[in-house]
Amino acid sequence: MGIDPGLARTGWAVVSGETFQRLSFDAGGTIKTAPGVPLHERIGAIAQELEEAIQCHRVSALAVEDHFSRRNAPGVGHLLGPVIGAVALLAFRNRLSFLLIPPRELKHRVTGTGAAGKAALIHSLSFWFGPGLEIGTTHEGDALGLAFLGFGRLDRP
Repeated sequence: MGIDPGLARTGWAVVSGETFQRLSFDAGGTIKTAPGVPLHERIGAIAQELEEAIQCHRVSALAVEDHFSRRNAPGVGHLLGPVIGAVALLAFRNRLSFLLIPPRELKHRVTGTGAAGKAALIHSLSFWFGPGLEIGTTHEGDALGLAFLGFGRLDRP
């Protein structure tokens, strides 16, 4: 499972297959939380929905975008730290492999350039998952890229 963490929007995507040539996009979505809701409730809602998806799809590994590495937006870590911490706890509680992937590395590995935009990432993923690839949000698209990249590094995320 790939996870694009965010306090307002968290994208997730599940892939499966024996090889990259037989890889399929099984499920995905975007978890939304409202700004006026207390932080602990927002984190709890994100964790609960992710845990349901983990159990429903029998996920074995998590590949998570590591926003702490963003030099151009160092404050992002303060908002996303609790979300990434909750995801790490889910990995621990469910005995899942866990991998943090910097955004620039994700874009570089999938598109060939670390400066690629979200549309370019989704376009590149359609090469692997077919031209009819339907992505609900850019957050889900990033999560699919993370799941795809994690597939080669972890135990079939």
